[in-house]
Amino acid sequence: MREVTRGMVTPQMKNIAVNDRFGNSGIKKQQGSTVIKYDTLPLNGNTQLRFFEQSSQRNFPLSNTGTDGNKLGVGNSMVVERIYLSIVQYDAVGNDLNSIAPCDLTTTRGILINNGEFGFEIANSLVIKNVPVLSFTPDFNKNAENEKNNSFDFDTQIIIPPLLEFVATLRLPNYTAFDGYYLRLTIEGSGAIIAPKTTF
Repeated sequence: MREVTRGMVTPQMKNIAVNDRFGNSGIKKQQGSTVIKYDTLPLNGNTQLRFFEQSSQRNFPLSNTGTDGNKLGVGNSMVVERIYLSIVQYDAVGNDLNSIAPCDLTTTRGILINNGEFGFEIANSLVIKNVPVLSFTPDFNKNAENEKNNSFDFDTQIIIPPLLEFVATLRLPNYTAFDGYYLRLTIEGSGAIIAPKTTF
């Protein structure tokens, strides 16, 4: 658990409060945990990538959402605290993940990803709007601790309650498709996972 600062609302406190408003009063009784979800889409020339949408059809190693897809199961909840992008080289025929690397946002195989924009929807409501990917880069990222830090920490934590669909969108400039190359979006933060017996 993160250190609690007096007068501040922690991500866990916000998670419980938002879920209480949705009638999910049992979230505070579930197991607190670090939750990391990722989804991977091909760089096939599509300029509107919708991560997590229909992710139940993409198995490991392309996505870790499982059969729940772009919903969290009963008793599960998540605070979206930070996100990052990575490049995946994947052989779809052999189902082999050949490599995964941090995404060079200034130029990834000729795509200027830092010219893109990020958004996030929960239950068809836009909760994060038009965040420039340029803000992920160390030059413009106020939370970057080194010149290679391309993860983005949100000023406001967004709560994903159980059973509500969520979709992360990435709008990119026009680019040429790259066979075998994929873009992965990872979201992470604190959360709750179902604890039917006891918590630790």
